[in-house]
Amino acid sequence: MQTFEEQKAFFEDQWPAMREAASKGGGVAVVQFIESFDDPVQSRVLYAFARHGLIQGDWPGRDLDEYIYVSRAGIDRILEQAAAEVDAAKSAKLVDSANVISYNLAADLADCWPPDGLLRRQPHFEAGLHAANDCVRWRDELDKPAWARSMAYWAKGMHELSLGDAPGAEASWSESLRLAADNARAEGEESELGPEAAYGVVLGSGLLGLAQWSRGGPEGRALYEDAVAAFESQLADQARKDDAELGLDQLRTVHERYIA
Repeated sequence: MQTFEEQKAFFEDQWPAMREAASKGGGVAVVQFIESFDDPVQSRVLYAFARHGLIQGDWPGRDLDEYIYVSRAGIDRILEQAAAEVDAAKSAKLVDSANVISYNLAADLADCWPPDGLLRRQPHFEAGLHAANDCVRWRDELDKPAWARSMAYWAKGMHELSLGDAPGAEASWSESLRLAADNARAEGEESELGPEAAYGVVLGSGLLGLAQWSRGGPEGRALYEDAVAAFESQLADQARKDDAELGLDQLRTVHERYIA
């Protein structure tokens, strides 16, 4: 299974059995099901794609706590494999697999999405922050590009805000914005906030503004409003419309839940 399409097809073939396991025994049964595969590649694929069924699929058993359990089990197992791997390049690739699962976990637990029927509470934010901190560390160790490191700090800041740590969120989102601007310059995109700015620059500016606003800083509201205006101006550009809508939804959701 080399391609994403092959991996996705394998997961979809196994999802009915995984769903039955989840319905009968929760996350513990899902992990037992995944670990029943002798091929480590197959088990890693199932751990990586489990979110597509467990919380993104349309079924009545969606549960964030069970999803956290499965994700952490997958991360732990893959890190065990990485530690046992003598080839440094292969070991790093395995750590990167754990990094991807950890990032998806942090993102899925973040309280910045429009209502999806999943109730996120403090233990979920704590789990999300732990996952995001792992991503920050691994992406530095793996020398990931600026965009990947920016997204790790994005997740970290969101969970810090949810946990009442506005200064921490401001620091994380400031670093996320710095890295997004670095990436924009490297890609030949606009790195200063405005109608032509790269997606990460606009989103990072808006979130940083919200963190500052939550602390009573008047400059934060202006920065947030400038970011919203930048995304709104990009809605007329078909190439940017989808990203702009996603960014606006996120900024307005965070504003509604943590500022308004």
